[in-house]
Amino acid sequence: MSDASEHQSEATLASPFSTFDSPSDRGPAPARAGRARILVVDDDPETLGLMMEILSREGYQVDTADDAETALHKVAQVSPDVVISDIRMPAMDGMALLSELRKRSDDSALVILTTAYGSLKTAVDGIKAGAFDYLGKPFVIDDIRLVVRRAVEHKHVLGENQALREQLKERHRFDNLIGRSPGMVTIYKTIARVAESESTVLLQGESGTGKELVARAIHANSLRRDGPFVAVDGGALAETLLESELFGHERGAFTGAVAAKKGLLEKAQGGTFFLDEVANLSPALQSKLLRVIQEREIRRVGRTEMQTVDVRLIAASNKDLKGLVHAGRFREDLYYRLNVVTITIPPLREREDDIPLLAQFFARKYGQAHGKPEAQFAPEAMALLTEYGWPGNVRELEHVIERAVVLAPRPVILPTDLPATLHEPALRSDEQKWRTLDELEHDYIIRVLEAHGYDQGRAAQLLGVHRKTIQRKLRQYQVESSGDQRPGEQADGTTIANAQG
Repeated sequence: MSDASEHQSEATLASPFSTFDSPSDRGPAPARAGRARILVVDDDPETLGLMMEILSREGYQVDTADDAETALHKVAQVSPDVVISDIRMPAMDGMALLSELRKRSDDSALVILTTAYGSLKTAVDGIKAGAFDYLGKPFVIDDIRLVVRRAVEHKHVLGENQALREQLKERHRFDNLIGRSPGMVTIYKTIARVAESESTVLLQGESGTGKELVARAIHANSLRRDGPFVAVDGGALAETLLESELFGHERGAFTGAVAAKKGLLEKAQGGTFFLDEVANLSPALQSKLLRVIQEREIRRVGRTEMQTVDVRLIAASNKDLKGLVHAGRFREDLYYRLNVVTITIPPLREREDDIPLLAQFFARKYGQAHGKPEAQFAPEAMALLTEYGWPGNVRELEHVIERAVVLAPRPVILPTDLPATLHEPALRSDEQKWRTLDELEHDYIIRVLEAHGYDQGRAAQLLGVHRKTIQRKLRQYQVESSGDQRPGEQADGTTIANAQG
């Protein structure tokens, strides 16, 4: 504002702010506002004062400087997230300040330039030179809030992406996967072949086997490694909430939608989207996911037009999707779209050779986390670990080792440091093969039904029993049935998914 020919009339005729509202007129403070620091640079004291008042009321930490040299000193001292600088200042102007800040490290502050309407071309040149945005004078309060909020959120996303890249490098590199059993070696080879492709991947395996870890390893070794990795559990939310989480929504799309929101598929743009428990998606969401795979398009809830997305999809399920297709509970066309490359992760009970490796890995991990030396395992303790059946797989093993590391009073883990369940012979892997007749009958009936699309008449014929016997067994397994229903349907007309009790 030091250029008298351009700014004198503004100072005389009006404040640099065209409107100034009361606190009750302000919208909600931006997310994480209290963590953001703003530096305002202007040689006009009135502008500095008013900007400080507005931004402070928004919850930001605000510093000011009346020239560019002072601003550079403050940037070095306080590391602001955003710098708002006037273009026309004495000595070093805003463009020179922008150039100097751009020479600094990648995590330097984002710059917003301010200018009178008559200098709009200069502001555009500033954007081309690397400024985040510009604000025209006289200012509009809502414009200040909006532009600063966008800059703060953008800065936060940049920080998250950098942290994620570092996390992937350290925790999810391909060579950090643990295991040397034949099943894991096969998985390593498949990951190596599929990682640099764009193919959709389906991960199958019991809960706790490490499906997300494999998905992250694929992403970390793919051409999309510098993009985001976004994970969501398809069974964790109700259908209406899950749709909004996946695809986003527009303001007013439903009760409580006070602002537009990007979906997780949009947030995964240029990276990898990992959808766990895909079998739990409703038919409507299955249809929308199919469109994402086929057309690379999504539509936010409440919006009419489609928008394109560039993401790689990795899906996972702890259920047999092919069986669900036969049962009519999962779309066949979606199954074949997902089943381009399938990786089946073996349960831990089939990876006995990997248990000592995993146990030592977790002992080292939690020893470091709790400031303890890396624990070793007494032979008797390791024998308990290898003989146990691990129904919760690797996740259960990790929790057991963390507990032992925290509670053991010595750097050697003894059998007494392990939970009582590991000492029960009935739960050891060599005992799990002995099952009750009821359990065997249950599994065999369900297996025959799944193999024949839940056709009760056909299953009864193969099993040598009456159809009513099958229906009685399904009621016993807490699946209602009717003698008049079509194959694969319950009495209420819905399709049987998994008749296990």
